[in-house]
Amino acid sequence: MKEQQLLKSFNRLSPDKQNRILDASIKEFSEHGYQIASMNRVVDSAGIAKGSLFNYFNTKSSLFIYIYGLALENVKDYLRTVKDKTKEDSFFIRLEKIMLAGVAFIQDHPRLSRIYFRMLYTTDSPHSKEILPELRKLSGGYLTEIIQDGINRNELDKNLDIEKTVFILDSVLNRFLKVSHESQNTINAKHWVESLCRIFKNGMAYK
Repeated sequence: MKEQQLLKSFNRLSPDKQNRILDASIKEFSEHGYQIASMNRVVDSAGIAKGSLFNYFNTKSSLFIYIYGLALENVKDYLRTVKDKTKEDSFFIRLEKIMLAGVAFIQDHPRLSRIYFRMLYTTDSPHSKEILPELRKLSGGYLTEIIQDGINRNELDKNLDIEKTVFILDSVLNRFLKVSHESQNTINAKHWVESLCRIFKNGMAYK
């Protein structure tokens, strides 16, 4: 109840002040990780009165969860838009576009991406055990839907084990996006996507 009251206080702030706090928070978590992140550095970076951050988020944990929630909604909207725009494309063209959209997203949101990959591949955040299953569920549902569309349109093998196919695609996509994020545009993402999709097509296409 107390956290909800504090959040209401945050929501009553001016958009400019909210954005300064959120931008400073994302910067802090992306640069230092959860364990070393400092609420005092967030306050200094946001240019607000010392200690005032605790009027809106009484713990580092509550601030991190709020940032995560905003990022998740951002990702959901992004994925939904890509899925809707590609619904008339064949499965492998669609997959290419989705992968390239993922590359574009991490280029547009490098700090959020750094937080995500740190959470995915390290034990930095104590919230990983609750957050990662939710992210996997989101990704799994998304991939399941487009795979099922491909099967229904006779573009994919009807005997595919969808659960295991989702697992493989999700694993490869995460690893590819992490490499793309770390490469700082030194790899040819389009070439990589085309090559990966050819590999997928050899094993998944309708025979």
